[in-house]
Amino acid sequence: MSDARAHAGEPRHPAPVSRASGKASPALVVVVASCGGLGLATWLQAAGSPGLPGTPFSLASCASFAICVLATTATVSLRWVRWHFLLRHYTLQLATRDSFAAYLATLPALVTPLCVGEILRLPLMRKRFPIVAAHLVRIWLIERILDIGVLCGALLATMSHRGGVLFGVAFTAAALAFFRREPGRRRRSTTPWAAAAAIVITIAAWGLLLAALALTFRMLSTPLVFAAVLRAFAERTLLGGAGGFPIGALAAGSPTLAAFAYAGVPAAAAAPALAAYRAGTAWFAVLFGLAATVVFRRRLIRLVRGEAGAHFDDIAVEYEEEIPLHVRRRLLGRKVGIIDETLAARGVPRAGRGLDLGCGQGWYLAEMCARGYTVDGSDYSAGQLSRVRPEIAACRRRLVRADARALPFADGSYDFVYGINAIHHLLSEDAQQRALREIVRVLRPGGAFLLHEINTNNPVFRGYMGYVFPLLKKIDQGNELWIVPDALPDVPGARWAEETRYFTFLPDFVSAPLLRVLAPLERTLERSRLRRFSAHYQACLVKDPEAGAVAPR
Repeated sequence: MSDARAHAGEPRHPAPVSRASGKASPALVVVVASCGGLGLATWLQAAGSPGLPGTPFSLASCASFAICVLATTATVSLRWVRWHFLLRHYTLQLATRDSFAAYLATLPALVTPLCVGEILRLPLMRKRFPIVAAHLVRIWLIERILDIGVLCGALLATMSHRGGVLFGVAFTAAALAFFRREPGRRRRSTTPWAAAAAIVITIAAWGLLLAALALTFRMLSTPLVFAAVLRAFAERTLLGGAGGFPIGALAAGSPTLAAFAYAGVPAAAAAPALAAYRAGTAWFAVLFGLAATVVFRRRLIRLVRGEAGAHFDDIAVEYEEEIPLHVRRRLLGRKVGIIDETLAARGVPRAGRGLDLGCGQGWYLAEMCARGYTVDGSDYSAGQLSRVRPEIAACRRRLVRADARALPFADGSYDFVYGINAIHHLLSEDAQQRALREIVRVLRPGGAFLLHEINTNNPVFRGYMGYVFPLLKKIDQGNELWIVPDALPDVPGARWAEETRYFTFLPDFVSAPLLRVLAPLERTLERSRLRRFSAHYQACLVKDPEAGAVAPR
């Protein structure tokens, strides 16, 4: 629920990496995929099943195909979340939209044995992001192990419920131990969550495909026992993977029909169901990936070339439209009101001099000036500053382009500084620390810095801001380094005040009428013990009254 603040000041230049690059040949993928589809059709022809080419598809066949397509779309989304989540376990540098484009573009890697073609993401992304090659290879291996573990657990559960449970417990424990010892992780505290989340996502992804298969059998009036479907599904998928067959060919062929025949399902009845299932899952995913390559071709070309661009300059023109007007006005009123209350409580007069750090297009600056404060503005993005409206520009003393890590202001220049959703755009702890030291330097002794940030104490909101919001909106890129209110960084020459203000719970997509209806509930939550799970918070950093200038490190 970002309110569209601009970049505080750290250029997003990736670390030097290998210049190796490469792309899968679209023609080769089409040829391989076509051969696989032809092979499947030939096998169905040999099986002598109804509903083959030349026979009109029934309504049930079309409906089952549609269900499989929906299940595949959801599965692909979950698998991208798993891959992106595992990658973020190593680095936060990866932008969400770039990750999404790279993942979809490599979906045709399904046609390669053991999906080994997914490693093509390495040359696709390394020029743009400082990703260690071993990390991507390790993630590919982790994904395969997770898939095998979940399928083995499902297979054992069909033989013995106790055996399935015991295997699940042992597999989870092994995953926890692996993540704990795994080199390259960013934070030890993420270890249990990383393992648990990866396993849950894997179970959900395979569960969707299994449900689609079962529904396909039901809709095509094929007799079945769910345990038999689960066993055949898990067994043949594992055998197909172990054999290295592209796109799990062994799982879709005659051995699968034999498995269902053993469970009492005639081959003539199972063949059309399997044909609809394979068309709506594996082959749809391949075509989906090819289509994504075309749709995201410009972004993919920039990735391969390593072109970073200036994010906030690029979106300056459409910046204002990214958040609905009623949400912007609501956040503007709430945040400026809290700043005003805090400054009054600290004895800062309305004529006090302040700095809007990361001022963007000047909305908060204008409101603060309208309340009588004298406020300067700074932002790293020239594009954002160029969009400041004349009536806003007229109310400021200075509006300068500046890096938050090296502010062009004298020591002790300001009574207060505030930064609204700006500091998290500095993508390293060192950069954030340098910016905080600079803020303390330009504050007078006893002056206050009001930090307004996204509150990621709420895991649901954290997931929304990291995975969903960057896909829906262009403001944040999903690689922001959040400052958690429970772990505010130490800053030399200053201390954090005890009280942290938690506010707002409603997401940015809530309509204006619904916002008015839910406002009383939100105010109740802000006063309750659940307030620490709000969407936003304000923390107050106070410069020591006796402190002198704090030189930048």
